[in-house]
Amino acid sequence: MSLHVKNLNYFLGKKQLLDEVAFEAKKGEVVGIIGPNGAGKSTLLKHLGAILPLSEKSVVLDEKDISKLSPREISRYIAYLAQFAAAPRITVLETLELGRRTYSGIVLSKLDKELICKSVEQFSLEKLLSRTLDTLSGGERQKVLIASALLQEPDVLLLDEPISHLDPKNQQEMLSSIHEATYEKGLVTLMVLHDLQHAIHYCDSLLMLKNGKIQHYIKTSQLQEEMLKELFDVETKLYYASGHVFVYYGHHHHHI
Repeated sequence: MSLHVKNLNYFLGKKQLLDEVAFEAKKGEVVGIIGPNGAGKSTLLKHLGAILPLSEKSVVLDEKDISKLSPREISRYIAYLAQFAAAPRITVLETLELGRRTYSGIVLSKLDKELICKSVEQFSLEKLLSRTLDTLSGGERQKVLIASALLQEPDVLLLDEPISHLDPKNQQEMLSSIHEATYEKGLVTLMVLHDLQHAIHYCDSLLMLKNGKIQHYIKTSQLQEEMLKELFDVETKLYYASGHVFVYYGHHHHHI
């Protein structure tokens, strides 16, 4: 299974926000979308999730033209989580159940309930089940919404800054859970990340976007300093230690 994107263009007034974007993402792979502010990262995700209008055959999932699907069908195949998701007054449990209803309809089966229990355990949501989303912290809400998105059992998972409200420990746990679910369930996962360190560590491929154009689309292991310098217009160094890559921006300042 794969997601094909071809000749994707988007104008807002006279400004072109996406310019001939074309790539393919395969199942079991996490693609990190990186780039400077205003590059078109969130706009791209909204198109992939059909939140913004699509032209015919610009986004195709396994021969299915996303532009031809109904909202109900799209929610069966694609789970999209915005950066600033609204917080309705429904409980955490109801939110998780909604994730399954996309799949099963009104009446939840025994399997649905088992999957919800497993998700509650995986994301440590036991103490939050009766709370409404609007009473949760940003980080707690983020965990609930991602858990609900995974319960949809989508083919494609689209995440815009999924860890923006989380502390370092929860950031690591969340990104590990996303990577694990992508691999185990054979999802196509695309996520916008601002933290390059996280993108390098948790993403299999990197899609580098600048001024609405793809600069590079590479396996993470192929990343080079020059690519980042070109993308962010800043001096960048990559350091390798204990099998990990570390990013350093800017020049060293020597104090005398």
